[in-house]
Amino acid sequence: MSGHEMFQFLTYRWDITEAGKIAAGLPVHRFNPQPWFGWLGLIQIDPEHMASADLERPILVVKIRELGSSPLVIDGWHRLAKAQRDGVADLPVIVLDEDQEYDVRIWGGDKGLPFIH
Repeated sequence: MSGHEMFQFLTYRWDITEAGKIAAGLPVHRFNPQPWFGWLGLIQIDPEHMASADLERPILVVKIRELGSSPLVIDGWHRLAKAQRDGVADLPVIVLDEDQEYDVRIWGGDKGLPFIH
């Protein structure tokens, strides 16, 4: 997976490059990002990257089946931080369903962990 962008949250990791390929064929919706702002303290935000973040590029959200289809942002945290900073209350979003999420998940949940055999 050399050259692929990854996102890890706790014991889960996703292939963002593959998620983007799937997302390219899905509809773009709009959402209020404010409920996600509280999560920003859990994500390392690079101020320079945030400054150049494109707020018109859709946020990628996945629904995780074994967590009750709970949604999680897997790409777009710097855009969320910029939206918070700038007071933006409407952003584009693409949601991958449970099957699509599982396809781009590298490990975590019932896919196991790379260091446990």
